[in-house]
Amino acid sequence: MAMRFSFDPDLIANARQLILHNPGLNMLRPEHEGQYSPLVVAIEAELKKRDAAGLLLLPDLSALANSTVGIFSDYGGEHSSSSYLTYSFLICAWGSLDTFRMKMKELRSECGLGDKEIEFKDFGMGVVRNALLPYLDVLNGYVPGLLFTVVVHKRIVSLFGPQGRSTGNALVKRLEEQGFGKLKPQVAEKALRVVHTAAFLTALLGHERQKIFWMSDHDAICPDLKAHNRLLALFHNVLNLYTSRQFGLIGGALPFSERSTDYLDLLSAADIVAGSVGQYFTDRDKVGERNASVKEGAEKILVWLGHDGLALKKLCIQLCLDEDGKIRFGAIEFEPKRTRDTITFLPVHWCR
Repeated sequence: MAMRFSFDPDLIANARQLILHNPGLNMLRPEHEGQYSPLVVAIEAELKKRDAAGLLLLPDLSALANSTVGIFSDYGGEHSSSSYLTYSFLICAWGSLDTFRMKMKELRSECGLGDKEIEFKDFGMGVVRNALLPYLDVLNGYVPGLLFTVVVHKRIVSLFGPQGRSTGNALVKRLEEQGFGKLKPQVAEKALRVVHTAAFLTALLGHERQKIFWMSDHDAICPDLKAHNRLLALFHNVLNLYTSRQFGLIGGALPFSERSTDYLDLLSAADIVAGSVGQYFTDRDKVGERNASVKEGAEKILVWLGHDGLALKKLCIQLCLDEDGKIRFGAIEFEPKRTRDTITFLPVHWCR
């Protein structure tokens, strides 16, 4: 199938307005050398590799006078049948989402969604299945931001020290000393993976004096508001490893007990990607790439991840252990065999 291109100068100009030009990718600061996890080393290395190849597109979260950065994170793979843990983050221009909210209200009305959250676990529901492709299109066109996913094989016990029980115990002690409470080693590891990734992305894409709002799903690292506040405090401290930039305010929330689709429609983006990507790589390890399968609906997510949107950019990286026990990493390239005929490509790379 031939790819559809548009050379409309106004459309290209609008797309380029939302792109971060000449991003500063040297996030790991020399004065903190030795303190950085292989996780963030991998993220920076892959960003630089894509940039050198002319493939990197990042959002400018200060475009259109946006003053608040929104972070929405969700995680997958903790069930025993999964070989991978997935951590997905939508970091977006919170002040530029009015059109997104309006489009989602229209979509919810047309599809009969009501206030039903779009979740990976509910892909079997007809109402969710019917809304999925239009929802992905609305995300692509009206959420200026980056949807970033980290896929970590479960053979990697820790990304913050040697692969052994002693590292987990040390992390528990460190977080307890910082007032985080007595956590299980796996929960401490997860908290640090999540916080360091969120801090790296915020330092990369946030701008001086912008406010930061972070919503995370309910889970072991933030089961209640008190724990979430401790997570935000840890996030604030970790930010200093990646930037000296001053932010106006750092706050956050868990999903509200009174359902707010304005927030849930953003959190859903992280949820469906974390679930779909983790399921795909688990099955691929078992039966090989040619025979790998996912549940109905998830294949739409994998195809969607293969292309950036007009507003929303996407990137996934994977970390595994090689036969020598060393951590190796790389970006995940989703290459759809077929592209929907509603997709139009803009040559924004040619104008860099």
